[in-house]
Amino acid sequence: MRGNGHASYFQGDGRNKSVRDDGGSMERRFGRKTVSLYLPAALLLFWLQPALALEEVLISYAGPSITFLPAEIARQRGFFREQNLDVKLLLTRSEVDRAALASGNIDYTLRAGSTFVSAARGLPVKIVLLGTMRPFWGLVVRPEVKSVTELKGKSMGVPGLLGSQQISAKFILKKYGLDPERDVIYRVVDTGTRIAAMVSGTIDSSMMDYGEAYRAKKVGFKMIVNAADVHGLLAGGVGANIKKLREQPDQARRVLKAMVQALRYVQENPEGAQQVMMNWLKLDREMASDIYQMAKNNYTRNGMVEEGMMNSLVTTMLAEAGIRNVAPAQLVDFALLQQALK
Repeated sequence: MRGNGHASYFQGDGRNKSVRDDGGSMERRFGRKTVSLYLPAALLLFWLQPALALEEVLISYAGPSITFLPAEIARQRGFFREQNLDVKLLLTRSEVDRAALASGNIDYTLRAGSTFVSAARGLPVKIVLLGTMRPFWGLVVRPEVKSVTELKGKSMGVPGLLGSQQISAKFILKKYGLDPERDVIYRVVDTGTRIAAMVSGTIDSSMMDYGEAYRAKKVGFKMIVNAADVHGLLAGGVGANIKKLREQPDQARRVLKAMVQALRYVQENPEGAQQVMMNWLKLDREMASDIYQMAKNNYTRNGMVEEGMMNSLVTTMLAEAGIRNVAPAQLVDFALLQQALK
């Protein structure tokens, strides 16, 4: 009986399984018809949902520049969209940018330097990510100039007095033993016209960003010092209004995730980064490759820099703006960035 019972158990299980299989097959066949009717609509809703959920975010910057490349990479490569963000990059002047960020008329800015100054002057803004740690320009000279020391008594073009590039020039001159206040004659020459000024002999040397320096090389001039080899500079990053960080931390965290992804892309995908440069900055392949090689190590890897370096650079920058006795740590808030990095 135990054997029969055992056999009966399997036999009954087999028959029951057969019945269940038949019923299941009918249900599955019916289910396929149901799914076939609703699948297109379901897929349509699935694909439309992310697009419908995109949040418009306004981010200001100074214009297309190698300094702000990570943000454009995040836009072109879809990193912002992956975070359900529809980012609009707005070209603004520095003074307008400061007021707009403080009032909340824009969501974020890519100008780290001006945000540090604004925060130090008491405006309700913070730096939440540091994208660059070195400048993106250098000292370009006429072909007969062989060294920095030969510039003594000669003229140098800068885009403005007391601006970042003139400050950079002073660092360079001091490093090579010249008195930056006496040994060189500074002339204000607009960006884009400095090559012509050197060709005409109006100036003997000039500070130029990497793009202009590359074009100068094509007509026989040369960059003898890359400013990034001499000093640091916190020019690019992400600044935000304190109210925005308090009321919409999730959005800010997603912006930072996309930016960190773009910073890593710069280092890990040279070809892709150069393609974005070509599209955005209107460069040919050779020019994009050369500028990329000069610029790639000027970016941070994860949106942060070592605390001692940050304190030193910010203190120097604020001093040039006439601001002293402000602790750099009061001007930054990396809490959301640290969460985004997890």
